[in-house]
Amino acid sequence: SYQGVSKNIMTVGAVDDAVSGGTRNINNATMAPFSSWGPADDGRIKPDIVANGVGLYSSTANGTNTYATYSGTSMSSPNAAGSALLLVQYYRSLHPGQDMRSSTLKGLIIHTADDLGNPGPDYRFGWGLMNTKAAADHIKAHADAPESLNIVEDQLTTAQPLRSYTTAWSGSGPMRVTLCWTDPPGTARNALNVTTPALVNDLDLRVIAPGGTVTHFPYILDPQNPDNNATTGDNFRDNVEQVYIPAPTAGQYTIQVSRKGTLTNNQQHFSLVVSGQAQSVSPVLNDF
Repeated sequence: SYQGVSKNIMTVGAVDDAVSGGTRNINNATMAPFSSWGPADDGRIKPDIVANGVGLYSSTANGTNTYATYSGTSMSSPNAAGSALLLVQYYRSLHPGQDMRSSTLKGLIIHTADDLGNPGPDYRFGWGLMNTKAAADHIKAHADAPESLNIVEDQLTTAQPLRSYTTAWSGSGPMRVTLCWTDPPGTARNALNVTTPALVNDLDLRVIAPGGTVTHFPYILDPQNPDNNATTGDNFRDNVEQVYIPAPTAGQYTIQVSRKGTLTNNQQHFSLVVSGQAQSVSPVLNDF
C-alpha cells in the first residue's frame, strides 16, 4: 500500500525466525516469499528493516484466550512494533521523565539491526534484521555515559547549518554512525513511477578521519540497478544515512551533520546513533 513507502515510518519486511533452540542465528532469517521489496519510486530504501513474520503464534479475535499461528508482514510489523515499545519503556526507565524522539527510535533500530542480504542496506532486507537486545544494550550504554556520543539529539537551523562532534576510535572493531530525521511532508503524489526525491530537508552525514585527509560518505543504493551492492556517496534520497568504517585508524574522528539549500520551517531536528567510539567531547558549533 502507499503507506508502506512513507518516508518517516518504519516499514517492516518479513523473514523466517532467526531463533532456533534458543539460539539466534541470522542465517536462518531467510526472506519470506510474500514480503515486498523496494525501492520506492524515488529510490528510497524500503523496507527499513525485517522481522520474523513466518509462523508466529499470536492471539486472535475469537476470544480472550484464543490463539493461532499466522504468517505475513501483518505479523512481522506488530512483532517489530512490540519490540520498539519495549525499547521506549526501557529508555523511560533509565531516563525518568524523558522520551526518545521518533527519529532516535528509528535510527537506533536501524543502527543495531543485523545485516542481511547484500553488505550494507539493500532493497530486500532494508537495513537488516531487528535486534532488540542490541538496541537495548545501546540505550544502556548511553545511560551509563550520557555525555558520550552513543545517542545524540540535536538540530540544524537556518543560522546554524552545521554541527560537528569529535570522538576517538575505541581501538577495536568498526565504527558506525547513523543519522535519522523526521522530514517535513512533501507534495502529495497521485501518480506512479515519480522519481523526484520526496525529501524536503536534505541533511548530509560525513565522518572525517584523523588528520582530515579522508572523508567517509554514507551508503547509497542505485534504484536503476536494485540488486547491486550498496556503495558510498552523497545520499539525496533517504532521511536515514549511515557511515560504516570497517577498519578505522587510531585518532580523533569528526562527525559532521550539515544541510543542502534552505530548511523548511528554518530548522530540522535530527538524531545520531554512534558505536565504535572510545570517548566524546562537547560538540563544536560551526557557523558558515
